[in-house]
Amino acid sequence: MTFFILLISLLIIGLLSNFSGKLAELIKLPSLIGMMLLGMLIGPYCFKLVPNITISVAPFIKDFALITVLFIAGLGISKSQMHKIGRPAILLSIVPATIEGFIIAYLSTIFLGFHFIQGAILGFIIAAVSPAVLIPSMLDLIDKRLGEDKSIPEMLLVGASADDTVAITLFTTFLSLYMQKSSGGDFSLIKSIATIPLTIILSIIISYILCKLSTFVISKFKTKYLKVIFVFSICIILRIIESRFKIEVFNSLLTIMLYGFFLRSQIEDSALYIKTKMDKFWKLGKLYLFVFVGMAINPSLALGYLKIGVIILTISLSFRSLGVLLSLVNTNLTMKERLFCVVAYLPKATVQSAKAGIPLQMGVAGGEIMQAIALLSVLITAPIGAIGIKIFAPKCLNKIND
Repeated sequence: MTFFILLISLLIIGLLSNFSGKLAELIKLPSLIGMMLLGMLIGPYCFKLVPNITISVAPFIKDFALITVLFIAGLGISKSQMHKIGRPAILLSIVPATIEGFIIAYLSTIFLGFHFIQGAILGFIIAAVSPAVLIPSMLDLIDKRLGEDKSIPEMLLVGASADDTVAITLFTTFLSLYMQKSSGGDFSLIKSIATIPLTIILSIIISYILCKLSTFVISKFKTKYLKVIFVFSICIILRIIESRFKIEVFNSLLTIMLYGFFLRSQIEDSALYIKTKMDKFWKLGKLYLFVFVGMAINPSLALGYLKIGVIILTISLSFRSLGVLLSLVNTNLTMKERLFCVVAYLPKATVQSAKAGIPLQMGVAGGEIMQAIALLSVLITAPIGAIGIKIFAPKCLNKIND
């Protein structure tokens, strides 16, 4: 009976998500806005229409969708594009999130009465750009051939994927520092920050080794569908390993995207076939990803800190935008293209909805305020970023005609 309830509820949510997405598009908004609003309305903080069993499996379904879209992103990047975007992509993964996180830490001492470590915990929850919003939008631009002359969507894809590594590592670092100080224990800040480059290097090594092994194994398969199942199973296993074992220097999402990139570089024909099949899976996955992101938002809690939250976010996003512009110094991008990159790097959603409640759960002073402002950042920036990308992309990026 429980399984039947889960199945029926997922079917209904999928149909409603598709309808709400199309409704949003009718009024010239990105479909994800309609899906997120639907999630908020039917979720546990508004009308409570979703069964508990469905809420309990929502994080797993959301993970499947994220795995899919990041794998597709990796499969869509060629070697030549990676050479072109290397330096700015690395800077985009570090500079904007670091600047924004520390600015919020400082502003929190002024507006919220936090000490700096508390502020940094909040800052690095908010600092991560949303892969759920940015990556599908960039894949859409790649399909439309917008910005492809300078590989702008690919640059933002790579930067955003590693950006989360930096933000989450620093969030974990300052949370650990807070807990250690509270209990009187020792903590090494340098050792924790050193995990950032180690995480990225480990992701590159693991993804390359897995690509080499996969290339050998799938060369034995006669059926193309088996190749798709095999490589996607590896992606799922990577995510399970991170979730189960909580390895500090392992980022499964970054590894999955790099795994897709290495597959594309080694077996291009098979990789492109795999990508076409994964694209079909993503059409289903996105119906649930954005609804479940919306379900995690408590609008009444977020809006309780509207005034202070808007002030903090306005200032921090201004500094974040400066970080994006600094990352693009000495590139061949025009001012319009740089403006587009600034807009594309605004949205928050996935990390914030997943991490917002952790400080409160762990007994951090001000945890409820952190949760409220983190969720407010989703309510404000996800629509602005998604709408901004939709508006600015055709105005700022060149279109390559076939």
